[in-house]
Amino acid sequence: MFAENHQLSIPQIKRIFFIEVFSTFSLTMPAIVTRQSEYYGMYALLLGALFAAIYLLYLLWIASKIKGNYGDDINDRFGRVGQTAIISCYVIRFIIKSAYTTLLFLTLVQTYIVTEQKKWQLLLPFFCICAFVAYEGIETRGRILELLAFFMIISLLFTVFLSLPEVSIQEWLPKGEVSLSSIVKTSGFVFLTYAQMEFVLFYGTSVSMSQEKKKRGNQIGKAVFQGYGFTVAVHLLLFLTTIGLFGVQITKNSMYPAFAIMETAKLPADFISRLDIFFIAFWIFAMFGVISGYSTYSMWFIKDRIKGKKKGIILVVFFLLSGGLSLYLGEVERATHWFFLYLAWIDVPLAIIIPVLVVLKKKRRAI
Repeated sequence: MFAENHQLSIPQIKRIFFIEVFSTFSLTMPAIVTRQSEYYGMYALLLGALFAAIYLLYLLWIASKIKGNYGDDINDRFGRVGQTAIISCYVIRFIIKSAYTTLLFLTLVQTYIVTEQKKWQLLLPFFCICAFVAYEGIETRGRILELLAFFMIISLLFTVFLSLPEVSIQEWLPKGEVSLSSIVKTSGFVFLTYAQMEFVLFYGTSVSMSQEKKKRGNQIGKAVFQGYGFTVAVHLLLFLTTIGLFGVQITKNSMYPAFAIMETAKLPADFISRLDIFFIAFWIFAMFGVISGYSTYSMWFIKDRIKGKKKGIILVVFFLLSGGLSLYLGEVERATHWFFLYLAWIDVPLAIIIPVLVVLKKKRRAI
């Protein structure tokens, strides 16, 4: 469809960064925060965002050390065993995270759209679209998500804006005894929700001249920080709107408190009594963006590093594994608990350690 050059434009990077980071946990963020910190959740949200900013600086530092594409550096610095280990680690991690996001997609669709449809009937067309985008390449995905981003952002902000008259500012005010330990603990959960920022390493910085390379690296850094700032702002807006509408107690007892906003937001003159379609469409497109990212980068990793592998076969295996795991995970509340444990103890530590090893490892001599 479009040229496959493993490189995104700067405007695409800003929009894709927002979709990738905001999508997975934006539905559950108000509940995650209020369950731990209650009326002091806003402070935990901001502290977690600060930790995420530090992590983003780390990723940009790693990206500045990468001379070409991330996969190329792995290929240049490690032997076959090292390459296989690192690629396998990334692909397994992406399959697990894709499976959890798929579970959120299934829960969303079966709860709010088609309650009696079988799960595999929902997954088949959804995975086919994700696979098509991944098959066409990174640039194709960038252009498609760039087009979707406008609709997604406008629909979300429009729905929140229509809910503002019902928001009670009193619900934002701190109440009761403050617990610094719970705020710090909750901020850790918030930080984990920004785990998708590691996709920054896959955006690509390879250009022909070193001066142009540095210029593009600076442009990417500026773009992702703009995307980060917008993501934090929308997270905070959605959190304050949810708390202001329903209060802390209702919010923390609901898995998807943000979706109750649909029942509050109304257009003038009852043109549409509820805005379900806009809000649901936002998260369906958002989850499509995230899952297509996991599959795109996994396919790219394997295809370009291991000779003789076909893109179609790689994608079929990827979606069979992630789809099967999503069906195995079962109920979303329990899956979320275990998924956060996985992020805290396995996924995020690996996401931090592996890039350092790649950067510190000296390049092999050409034979």
